Order: sequence, then structure tokens, then C-alpha cells
Amino acid sequence: MKKNLVFFMTDQQRFDTLFADIGDQLVTPTWNALAMDGIHLARTYSSCPLCVPSRTSLATGINPLKNKMILNDLPGVLAQNHTSLHKMLHEEGYDVAHIGVNHISLDPPLKESIPFAAWEDDESYERHAREHGVSVVPDSSQRSEINEYANGEYRKKLYSNAVVRSFDNDLSLFKDVWFTTRAVEYIRKEHTKPFALFICLWAPHPPLVVPPAYRAKFDPDKVKFPPSFLKPPKNGAQGRKYGASAQLGKLTDPDIWKEAWAAHYSLTNLADEQLGRVVAALKETSLFEETLIVCTADHGEQLGEHGNYQKMEMYESAIRVPAVFRMKGLKQNRIDTPISHLDFVPTILDLLEVDVDQTFEGQSHADSFLNGEPLSPSPVFAVYNGNHALGDIRRMIVEGGWKYIWDGEEAELFDLVSDPDELVNLSGQAHLREREYDLHRQLSTWAKNQDDWIDYNRRWN
Repeated sequence: MKKNLVFFMTDQQRFDTLFADIGDQLVTPTWNALAMDGIHLARTYSSCPLCVPSRTSLATGINPLKNKMILNDLPGVLAQNHTSLHKMLHEEGYDVAHIGVNHISLDPPLKESIPFAAWEDDESYERHAREHGVSVVPDSSQRSEINEYANGEYRKKLYSNAVVRSFDNDLSLFKDVWFTTRAVEYIRKEHTKPFALFICLWAPHPPLVVPPAYRAKFDPDKVKFPPSFLKPPKNGAQGRKYGASAQLGKLTDPDIWKEAWAAHYSLTNLADEQLGRVVAALKETSLFEETLIVCTADHGEQLGEHGNYQKMEMYESAIRVPAVFRMKGLKQNRIDTPISHLDFVPTILDLLEVDVDQTFEGQSHADSFLNGEPLSPSPVFAVYNGNHALGDIRRMIVEGGWKYIWDGEEAELFDLVSDPDELVNLSGQAHLREREYDLHRQLSTWAKNQDDWIDYNRRWN
């Protein structure tokens, strides 16, 4: 029988939470153990620093410019009929289950695309929560209003801010704990076919509502801010200050940043414990060695880096994600070669020995994972069309230790080897002209092949 798949995804988790310890408290002990027993993809990049585009791209292996799902919600932008990994595996005889938040936009909707062996989503949880007296309406203090621009009109919209609140109900009623209980129940069922179980947790996405036991684990006073905290890059692109994440950063009370960081660690730790429950269930049912486990997040979280809050940027803390593959037979390895979320679908299919009649933009790394050979380096691309805020258009290429960002008017160039915190924008430096031109050319060629619409006719002085 083919290997099973457990695809475990968190929402808005920073890549550097893996192996982090805050006051001698590990943030992700379960994830760390899987990384040490499998493959830690230390430089994995999301295809878009926004939930729905990232998740839709990750589910289909098609980048947001091609699958047309580039924003979370924009009137007139319709979901497209693309084949998901869920459907590919179902057509190859897998029982497929989805438990957790969905945020994958397809037509027909994912839930209706195949007969799922199990399905629990936000609606399922909210129904259960209401039955037990748990409010699913965010606390008004955890929402802030920022400016947006859509369809030729300015508007105000509420976004989650960095205010922290406690979840004062029974832990079993916390959304991600409830989802994981359903996932464990599914694992413990009798299985006559290989299964693919997609577990999609909400943590550590804001609003930052934290169960007290987890809030107590991480002392805000022990949080150490990174060098880029509240510091926009020197010579940075001026349009960045109008973006959604910059607006949210400006609205954040300076006194609560440490609480927000501690809450991010707390919620990430809670999610890690849920992963531990899943791993324990696989071991109890003797399925652990028969299962490919893939762990990642849809995108990152800036938490005040460069003065920004939430995701919605191309800086490392927003676009780079944690990622681990664990399966019997994989060569234990930490891989520092940049890879894309677009590589996940073809890699998973090859590791499961599933052949599909479809070509993918991303590369399969299955042979390297199985043989322990170095990955063939190739450029990684990402796109962001904003979340309706002004100044939010972004295109990115990462090649080796270099990152180049273009928004149609301004550029940013970072040497990630000497400047991993992206403190200095090197765009326009005479001694790097050839390097910058080459990155711009590669990005332009790639984007135009994806039917991109922004201007790449940059003036080179």
C-alpha cells in the first residue's frame, strides 16, 4: 500500500520559531524533532505573503498570477477550476480528509470537488463553539482600522492588531485543539486505503487570543527584538510606508510589542503541541513509519520588523516559512538552498510514488531528499498584489544569497548573506549594477510568462 500523507499547516508562523528558545522554553519541540529526523528546509519561501493566494497556490502547485487568486477578497475576482493536490490523490485511490481552516479558493469549491472522507472547517468549529457558549466574534479592542484602495475607491477596513487577550474557556474548546481532536479521531479509524489528511490550524494568526497556560510559558520581558525591529531598511523604497503592514505597525502601541511577540511564541507552541498529538496518534496506530509528514506555514509574520505588523511584505519574516518533510527513507538533512512552496506538490507526489498527467512550475526534490544529494539551485519567485492598501504591489526573486523586490516603480536589493535582517537596501549601488540588472531581467522574464501586468521597463542610470 502507498504511503499515507499528513500535511500539517499553521497560519502566519515565523520561520525562526523552529529551534527557538525563549527563557529556556523551546517554542517548537515536536517540529524540531521531526526536522532532526527528517529534512529541514531552512529557506522555504511562500508564493505570496497572504493567506488565500498562498494556500490556493500551495494546494495546486500554480503560482497566484497563473491561478488568478491573488487577493484574499476582491469583488469580481473569481475562483478558477484548477486541480488540487486533494483531488489528485483522491483520483489515485486515497481517502482524503480536510480538518481545519480552508482558505483555498477554487471553482468548484474544495469541499465540493471530491467526496471527502472527513471534513471539518471554520463553520464546523463555530457551530460547536456556539453550542458551548464560546464567542467567535473578535474582541473589538483587537481590531484596528486602516486605509484601503479598491476598484477606484478609498475605504476603511478593520484588521487584526497586536493586542493580546486570554482565551478563558476550557482548552478543549480552543479552535486548534478542537480541530486536532477531530484529526486524531480520524487517524485512529480503521483504514483500508492510504489516506491524505490535511490539518490546517489557525494559530498563530491574530487576533492574539491565547489560553492562559500557554500565555504563562513565555515571559514578554525575555523577548529579544531582532536588529530590524521598528527600523525600515536604509535607503528603502518610499512606497512601503503606505502598505497595509506599515499602517498596522504605526498603529501599534510601543508598550505591547513584547506581549505580541510572546503571544506569537505561545500560539506557535500550542500549535506544536497539537502536532505532537498527531504524531503520537500515528505512532499509537503503527502508522508513523508508513506516513509522509509535511509541516509548513502559509506565510510568516513581521511583528514590528521594519516597522511592520502582520505579513503582506516580501521581507524574510513575512515571506519565508518553516518547512519540514519527514518520512522513512529520507536522508536526514538541513537544506539551506532556497526553495518555493510551488515545489511541494510535485515533491509530495513523487515521494508518494503517485503519477499524474500534469506539469508543474515547481521542481520535485524527491530524488535529493531520498539520496541526500544537494538540491539544484534555481531562482525562487513570489508575488503580492496588496490587500487593497496603497503601495502594496510586490514582485520578488531570491537567487542564492540575493533578494530583489520590484513594485513597478521602486526596487529593493538585499545581500542576505552579509545582511540577513535586510537593514540596507543596495538597489542603485554602482558596484552591484550588473547583479541587480540580472535579477530584474530574470524577474521580468518570469513575470511576463505568467501574464503579469505591472511595468518592468525600469530606467537604469
